[in-house]
Amino acid sequence: MSDPQRPTMRSRKLGTMLRELRESRDLTLQKAARLLSRTPSSLSKLETGKRGIRQPALEHMLDRYELTDPDQRQALYELARHSAEKGWWHRYEGKLSPSMLDYISLEADANSIKSFQLHLIPGLMQVDEYARAVIASGVSQGKTPDVDGLAEIRMRRQRVLFGENPPHLWAIVSEAALRQQFGGSGVMKAQLSRLIELSLLPNVTLQVLPYAAGAHPGHNGSFTTLTTNELSVVLVENLTSGWYLEQADDIRRHNVVFDHLRAVALSPSDSRSMIEQLVSES
Repeated sequence: MSDPQRPTMRSRKLGTMLRELRESRDLTLQKAARLLSRTPSSLSKLETGKRGIRQPALEHMLDRYELTDPDQRQALYELARHSAEKGWWHRYEGKLSPSMLDYISLEADANSIKSFQLHLIPGLMQVDEYARAVIASGVSQGKTPDVDGLAEIRMRRQRVLFGENPPHLWAIVSEAALRQQFGGSGVMKAQLSRLIELSLLPNVTLQVLPYAAGAHPGHNGSFTTLTTNELSVVLVENLTSGWYLEQADDIRRHNVVFDHLRAVALSPSDSRSMIEQLVSES
């Protein structure tokens, strides 16, 4: 864990918490490095997420910083441990961006996923044929996408909903996403039927934002909030890319928007009825 690493959301969060802890003890980087018998450079890399740390070294650091709160210590241990883990998604390094690999690792450990989608069915709820049609439409990004590879990854990600301790997925989908034809009418019928099936799972809440809702606070675009035991992050998407928001104020604002969207969207039962009607019409 002492080798330099690519910063991840978890390692950045760990580093930020350690820096804040150091500063709360009125320690400069140089003083803390002497206290810990480390170089200022290695401590700086740790605090910026560019270097990991094993638990014995972290325990020593927390002892020297005189952190006694067991909950705070455990939270830091969890962040350090998960920052070093490798999962099934690491087989796809090179096919996915480092940030997307990071996102999938958080998704795999999430206890809550809140997704608002303006134009598409959420990835965790897509059937294979729909996913392939969506991925294939990405040729406008300047290169032909690897439809088979990316569809395989998307289907593999969906297993998280059926694990031993699955996250709660709360999805708000616009009526436009339900009506937009990806892959043709047959594919859309299968996709809508899949939404009905998933909406019956105890860990899934699905709401439709109908056209009749009029103006709403989500008009700026789709977003997904992931929450694990250690942190929360918001993925904001546009036509060609996505970016991640990790600051507490950004997360709070998106939570407020999501709560407003929940209030104006159809109830879960009315949403299911609407989707069933669309299936019968297809």
